Amino acid sequence: MVKTAALCTLLAATSLAHAQLRVGIWNITHYDGEPELDEIFRIALFDEFSGRSFRPDVLLIQEINAAGSTLHFLDVLNSDPRGGQDWARAQFFDGPWRTDTAVYYRTSKVSRATGVIASAGSGSTPPAHPRHLTRYTLELTGYHDATTNLAVYNTHMQAGSTPADEVRRHDEAVKFRADAQTLPEGTHFLIGGDLNVKRSTEPLYIELTEDRTNNHGRVFDPIATPGEWVNNPDFVFVHSQDPFTQMDDRLDQILVCDDLIDGDGLDYLGDWTTPFSTTTFDDPNHSYRSWGNDGTSFNFTLRRRGNRMVGETIANALYDSTGGEGGHIPVFCDFLLPARVISQPRLNFGRVAVGAELEAELTVSNAGNVDLWQRDDTIAAPPGGIQPLRYTLVGDGSIVVPMGEFTDDAGGEGITHAIPVDTSTIGPFEATVRIESNAPDEPVREVRVIGEIIACAADLDGDGALTVFDFLSFQNLFDAGDLAADFDSDGELTLFDFLAFQNLFDAGC
Repeated sequence: MVKTAALCTLLAATSLAHAQLRVGIWNITHYDGEPELDEIFRIALFDEFSGRSFRPDVLLIQEINAAGSTLHFLDVLNSDPRGGQDWARAQFFDGPWRTDTAVYYRTSKVSRATGVIASAGSGSTPPAHPRHLTRYTLELTGYHDATTNLAVYNTHMQAGSTPADEVRRHDEAVKFRADAQTLPEGTHFLIGGDLNVKRSTEPLYIELTEDRTNNHGRVFDPIATPGEWVNNPDFVFVHSQDPFTQMDDRLDQILVCDDLIDGDGLDYLGDWTTPFSTTTFDDPNHSYRSWGNDGTSFNFTLRRRGNRMVGETIANALYDSTGGEGGHIPVFCDFLLPARVISQPRLNFGRVAVGAELEAELTVSNAGNVDLWQRDDTIAAPPGGIQPLRYTLVGDGSIVVPMGEFTDDAGGEGITHAIPVDTSTIGPFEATVRIESNAPDEPVREVRVIGEIIACAADLDGDGALTVFDFLSFQNLFDAGDLAADFDSDGELTLFDFLAFQNLFDAGC
């Protein structure tokens, strides 16, 4: 079920942009690994203008020729320190057509990428689609559950506007939806690339986005911008083709599944229910961008001098990247990362006297790695670009916990809860507190609360009297690092535990 209220609340409540996963697509126009394009690509990919930059974490490339060219492009990505220099190329599939696709990712952000051919291309033989449709499962660094993976489909669909061209594009859309329906429930997936689509009423687009009884393979336009895109001034800010001749087409798109717009976990950063702005390229409701298109190039070559979005240097690089042919500019969007949960694995309050007032302190935190995903060139997001941790506490029958739902942003010190402990019964004490949260790696985390209720807390040797032997027992526990000597219940053994023990001893039993 697609949920919008949580996302709208999230966007309204946040004011600072911090970090997230950026996925980009780019048709790089019959790329043969030409060295003269190296610096051009570095500028387009990694230069910054007015605080804005492309700098993707995952990059889906179209129109790259042969394995050698894909390796040369990898060298380009790794030759600029602004890009992290930690790029890898996922498995390359050499297709039957004269151009292929490739996927690159930063190894600091993606720990593993596994690729398959979701549907084999038929080359020049209609009516089947011409190029391979590939699918890559990306395992994100720091996450382990399968629902935190991102499956990306890389596509370059049949070009052209004839009925036969539309049939070939539709064939690939059918194959995509069929493959996506085989993905396990909860899989987050998107399709991105050069769709060569002219309008949202074209059969391929209907196939991809139509509401059906089985919607498991359905995708959505995250910027809610349907229409007749070609040569239409209503869509000047989302056109992506052609910077060398005239900007008038939205051929390149990223479409996302419903799990990427449900307001929780791995999720599109933006309000997918709101159409992209018709007055500015810098839409605060969306992280989705046609990189380099400031909306002033409709039916002209990409504006370079005075380009308000990327400046003249980057705009020139985007223009030159086409190699003098009709080409494309990149498209990208950002994704929030799932929350992670952390707390003490157990609460050991040591030995306390029967009837004493006692509260154990449980600290619950959002462990999302803010430093890893740091990014500040996008729209407002939660700290670190990581979803807030939302959780409730559940105690077993012997313990009472605070009620209600709690929320914690990543990068903070967490929330400390006082857990009352019933000390009315002498003997060992053991209870469990469950943290039930939206952290997909550990939706239920159990914390043991342990200790011992005794008649006299300072009577460590249990002989019924307070003597020097109790001091010796304390010293032995302290030296052994046993938390039974943690008399101030702070979880550490320090001088204050000795003072707390002495106060109990002096008070007598």
